[in-house]
Amino acid sequence: MKKSLWAVLFLIVFMAANADAIEVSSRHLIEHAKFYDGKVVTYSGEAITAVMKRGVYGWVNVSDRDNAVGVWCNASLLGPVKFLGDYKTRGDMLEVVGVFNRACQEHGGDLDIHADTLVVKKAGYAVHEKINIKKIRIVVILFLATIAIVAVFRKRI
Repeated sequence: MKKSLWAVLFLIVFMAANADAIEVSSRHLIEHAKFYDGKVVTYSGEAITAVMKRGVYGWVNVSDRDNAVGVWCNASLLGPVKFLGDYKTRGDMLEVVGVFNRACQEHGGDLDIHADTLVVKKAGYAVHEKINIKKIRIVVILFLATIAIVAVFRKRI
């Protein structure tokens, strides 16, 4: 009975701590940066480029397809991030809850989020592109046609 009471109490405290987090997009954050400055926000997007650990803390850039926002957090939170988005990979989809800074004093005036929680909502994966044989044939035919046209006009000159 005592354990379940503690579990319920923990859930209530945890939910209350995150209840004031406002879910926002990067565009909304940027356009209304003054309003959100210093407030707890929830931001979701794809982990991109690199995880940059700096001792006990670290960075990851999170893109919601409009813009990317730098997220500063405890390096232990970055451990589950395995896939980073680039041309060949779809990055892990993250949900970040933390304090938004429109001009962070600690990081040279950059716009960032100091995350308290960072959760991988959906794992990333490798992107496999299929080669379109039709397009390759068209390119080869156009290339050969261009060579033929150039050869014909060179003979006339």
